[in-house]
Amino acid sequence: MSKEQKEKVVENNTTDSTKEKNNTTSFFSRLKKQVKTFNLKNNESTTSTNNHHLDESALEKELREKEKEVKLKEKELKQRALELETAKKKFEEQQRKIEEERKKNELARAERERLEKERIAREKELERQRIEREKAEKREKERIEKERIAREKELERQRIEKEKAEKREKERLEKERIAREKELERQRIEKEKAEQREKERLEKERIAREKELERQRIEKEKAEQREKERLEKERIAREKELERQRIEKEQAEKRKREFRRKEKEFKISEDKKKVELLQKENEMREHENTLLSLQTTLISLEDKIEEKKLTISTLKNRNADKEKITLEEKRLNSLVTQKQITQKDIASEKKIIEKIQKNLEMEYKLDGIKKEIHNIKKEVVNEEETAFKVKYIDNKIKNIFLVSLLYLKAYISKKIFRRKVENYDGIKRVAKNIKVRIATSLILAIILSLCFLVTLKFISSAKEHYISFGETNTTAVDTTEEMKKQKEAEEKAKILEAQEKAAAARIDSDAQDEEITAKLAGTFTSYSFDVDRQVTVNKKIHAFKSASWSDQGEVIEPGTKLTVNKIVSPAGYLMYQISSGNLQGQFITANEKFVSVDSKNDQLENFISRPVAIKFLATQNVYSDETASKVRVTFGNGAQLNINGIGINNNRLIYHVSDGSFVPVNPVRVIEVNRETPKTKNIDSNDNKNASNSQSNQRTTR
Repeated sequence: MSKEQKEKVVENNTTDSTKEKNNTTSFFSRLKKQVKTFNLKNNESTTSTNNHHLDESALEKELREKEKEVKLKEKELKQRALELETAKKKFEEQQRKIEEERKKNELARAERERLEKERIAREKELERQRIEREKAEKREKERIEKERIAREKELERQRIEKEKAEKREKERLEKERIAREKELERQRIEKEKAEQREKERLEKERIAREKELERQRIEKEKAEQREKERLEKERIAREKELERQRIEKEQAEKRKREFRRKEKEFKISEDKKKVELLQKENEMREHENTLLSLQTTLISLEDKIEEKKLTISTLKNRNADKEKITLEEKRLNSLVTQKQITQKDIASEKKIIEKIQKNLEMEYKLDGIKKEIHNIKKEVVNEEETAFKVKYIDNKIKNIFLVSLLYLKAYISKKIFRRKVENYDGIKRVAKNIKVRIATSLILAIILSLCFLVTLKFISSAKEHYISFGETNTTAVDTTEEMKKQKEAEEKAKILEAQEKAAAARIDSDAQDEEITAKLAGTFTSYSFDVDRQVTVNKKIHAFKSASWSDQGEVIEPGTKLTVNKIVSPAGYLMYQISSGNLQGQFITANEKFVSVDSKNDQLENFISRPVAIKFLATQNVYSDETASKVRVTFGNGAQLNINGIGINNNRLIYHVSDGSFVPVNPVRVIEVNRETPKTKNIDSNDNKNASNSQSNQRTTR
């Protein structure tokens, strides 16, 4: 389809659409006019009804006619809408056909362009292949020329090699001739020397045989002598062994007799004790009988006293003679005194019974303890065993410590390594002996003590962060041996004190290590920063009453939420100051391992830009890593370095030097000064010089 035809179709479509719009607009305008006229007529009708009072039936007829007209108009509108929809569908179908025709044209044009490109590409490829063939022919000619030159050179080299080989062959033959002559001469000399050596060897062998015979004779005599001595020693040893066995047998018999004697004595003492206890029990029963009799008499006296009281009351009610009443009262008083005496006797009898009962209980307890002690003694030292020996499963007497070690070995093999142990029940039965139990307890206590000491040693080993390699003229560091010893003693005392306090408070082990390390670093305070943070304690740590690692307060439990308003740095290690709650004004560690930040309303970061210089007041290590573990170089007093700022690593303030090295913040050894470019030093260019300076400083201080 040409462009003109497309333009015509578009114009037709636009004209149709404008016509439809005009029709639709005219229809709606007509409808609006009719509605307006209808409203006007209604208004006129209402006015006429109000003015002229027309008949209502006429109005209803008019309304029905209007409704019919509206329905007819609605039908016309629907018919018009259907016509518009069909026209729209026809237009869309025409547009679709035009679009398909356009796509076909585009595909044909693209195919023609592709064929043209392929033709151009084939021509380029043929041209490229022609150029490649020309280049290959040229390279082939160059290669043939090079091979010809190489063959000529190879022939020349082979000729030279052949001449050299002939020359070397002549020299070799000459050398072989000279070597043969030398070899013949050497063989002649060797033959003469061999004959001489053979003669000397024969002479030496003869002398050696004579010496060997003499040595054998002496050895034989010595062997006979040693055999006699051995037999004599064996005889003496047998006699000693027999004597030892006899003595052991006598001692065993003596122990048996002593054991049996003690057993008899113990049984006799037990019988005596039983008799005494029975006597005391009989005595207690007699006192109980007397107590019962006294209690019966007391009951009878109480009955009599009640009767007397009744008689006195009846006499008083009857107004009897006063003499009778007084007589009865005297009798009543005598009965009361008898009752009091009886009560005293009962109380004394009860005390006596309680005393006897307590004595009996004590005697029974002592008797039980004596029996236990006797049984233990009997188990420890009996007819066959001694205090430090026990009969093992093979019926041999062995040391209790050896038996306990064998039991521990069998127990570990059985319970831990799950191995099969022979006679484990027998070993366990022998291990139940009181002597073996005591020995096992001692061995285990020693092992546990050693493990505890080793663990304590590892825990208490604090790292020294500032290693000095010689100090220059400064008052901050002592140089005498006495002061060094005193300082070491103080540090040990500090470590022990810190360990005791940490153990008493039972805080986290990592927090305890941090406290010990910070205490050893010193008591100076370098920087402080204002912050506004909400933090949560993750592990059990100490609160500190002041900004000092030694001023410990109460223990804070994990999960505690706190508000902090300040960061301080005692000994170069960071602390938060608490601003609310019961711990207001106190301090805690700012280490992220133990305290996590929930919300942060400040601008403080882990690196603070501070382009100044630092000056060393004493010998100080400079580290190659931010954790201050790898020493890069050591500077002496007076050295100066430019820094970029201060960083925070592992809860510690670190100077970031401009050349990529790191220095711990320590105002005792390092201070901040203004930058002076000519006087600054570069670590990389002055490593050797600084090392030599530090060595010379050490020599001067010595």
